[in-house]
Amino acid sequence: METLTTSFSSPEKTLFQLMTGFFASKLLAVAVDLDLFTWLSERPRSFEEISTHFGLAERPCRTLLDALLNLQLLEKRDNHYLNSAMSEALLVRGRPDYQGPHVRLLDNLYGACDQLRAALFEDRPISRDYSYFFSPEGNGTSATHYSTLMHDSSIAPVMVLPQYWDFSDSQTVMDVGGGYGRLCLTLVSQYPHLKTVLFDLPEVCQKASELLETYPRGLAGRVQLQPGNFFHDPLPSGADTIVMMRITHDWPRERVEMLFRKAFDALPSGGRLLIYETLKDQGPFPGEAAFISLLLLLISPAGECRTFAELRYLLEKSGFANVELIPTIYFYGLVVAEKP
Repeated sequence: METLTTSFSSPEKTLFQLMTGFFASKLLAVAVDLDLFTWLSERPRSFEEISTHFGLAERPCRTLLDALLNLQLLEKRDNHYLNSAMSEALLVRGRPDYQGPHVRLLDNLYGACDQLRAALFEDRPISRDYSYFFSPEGNGTSATHYSTLMHDSSIAPVMVLPQYWDFSDSQTVMDVGGGYGRLCLTLVSQYPHLKTVLFDLPEVCQKASELLETYPRGLAGRVQLQPGNFFHDPLPSGADTIVMMRITHDWPRERVEMLFRKAFDALPSGGRLLIYETLKDQGPFPGEAAFISLLLLLISPAGECRTFAELRYLLEKSGFANVELIPTIYFYGLVVAEKP
């Protein structure tokens, strides 16, 4: 087989990949939208099968498959196409680590990225599709739209959380901003003694109630819905463990500190606050969470990822002690703080 020896230097290749990165991102989103990887997971397919199944003419079909091969999302054997190991693990619907919801979430911002320069120089969000950020007291559709995105994209981080923190010593766990209850349901399914409280906006709790009705009473009965607004209302007491998952990066520092103080007031002595969040690294390079901050720059007025040191300072300022960091999957970290 003839191949061309690349004349790219390593820096040139890296730069070219950056320049064409938007092609790769959009191509991935299109392939996920087609559910190509789930279909190929059944068995390898020929070019003709793929072209016919998706209704693609020869040239665009060849271009699509060549690009996916180059991105190592597909492999080709005996003139048949199949998923790479990465695609098989992460891009097949129904798999535990399926990343389709994350791909769709980020693809929603594809158009907004065209105005990234304006977001940087004017310090304002470009997209108002997530009006939850602009009206956190809730206005029906916006809050539930955002909660749906968070629910769909939370499978992997929720499923692995009990691997990093043992809830056996907890009696009642409150999930603040818990959406439709994925974390609560996961915890009650793994800890038979545990009771949970889901605290979120009334319209979100209504959607959660509808979802809970589809689960066995033995599980759903241990998830108490508590409608409220975590900015305007005090957090209810009674839980010995409070979880805030993907909450703090949405809001400015002063609001995060307010939430920490409310959690401190709601917990008993010895109670714990768990912050499960996308965190920046504390070394010279901030890590992949820097791109989450870019996402937040496009959609929220003041959201950004923070370092463990920043969160620890706010937690200790709010009265918490024994603050520790437990690294988990991806760029998620679990920050645990105890009320003295």
